[in-house]
Amino acid sequence: MVKHHTNRYLQDTNILNSHNRLIAEEITRELKTKIVGSNVIILERTTSTMDIAKKLAHTSFKNGAVIFAEEQTKGKGRSGHTWSCPKYKGLLFTLLLKHNMQPDHLCLLTGTMAVSITETIRETLHLPAEIKWPNDILIGGKKVGGVLVEFEKGLKKQSIFLIGIGINVNFTEEDLPGQASLPATSLAIESKEPINRNFLAKALLQDIDKWYSILRNDHYRYITDRWKEFCITIGEKLTITDCGKEYTGKVIDISNNGGLMMKLENGEIKIFRGEHATIKY
Repeated sequence: MVKHHTNRYLQDTNILNSHNRLIAEEITRELKTKIVGSNVIILERTTSTMDIAKKLAHTSFKNGAVIFAEEQTKGKGRSGHTWSCPKYKGLLFTLLLKHNMQPDHLCLLTGTMAVSITETIRETLHLPAEIKWPNDILIGGKKVGGVLVEFEKGLKKQSIFLIGIGINVNFTEEDLPGQASLPATSLAIESKEPINRNFLAKALLQDIDKWYSILRNDHYRYITDRWKEFCITIGEKLTITDCGKEYTGKVIDISNNGGLMMKLENGEIKIFRGEHATIKY
């Protein structure tokens, strides 16, 4: 049974294995959103929710539809990386949004989603989540989640943005991946207790909807200010690979369209867009 705990996002270990499946009715019940979560689909097993979303994008789907998967056989990360997650232990989903934003604002959309996830983790679980530009969610320098945004032309050439999100929720230490560019962790490891994924999914969809409304109203600076507040990359000296060239300098800001503003070693200020640039480890 559920413990009488001060935080309803935490869950008793005894009910994890048999009852901690994602349930669409639980996620959508009293869901306070305008667009996100208009339709919630939960798949037991699929190659990738991105694959399913790309097919759905060419139908008359409901704007804000979300596809969750309990298990992915070919989970996708940024820059062609894979994303693996044990069954029933993560939040793996793709959100479909009909939006007329320019494709060069993809990075701003990525940042909007990263801010949403970080805020959800901070406010619901009271964990010190942070953003490593442009799309990694960290706790204590360890990766707990990520965002992948892709662009698709739907029916009648309408712009569709596919937002893939993966979060390590109830991983144990044994579940964590071995070799990776960033060490990993999970919300349960950091909370030292299992998490109720249905409650967390609902909270996350509500936060995404709130921040997406801010984006739709063109309040870009509000988003980038919050992004900078959460972003550990600001102030770092690092090397970025962009379109095959390397640049080294100090990160000084995030631009209005979500690019990383860097002062290079020669004194030049250059802005890097997240869809092209990769931080070199």
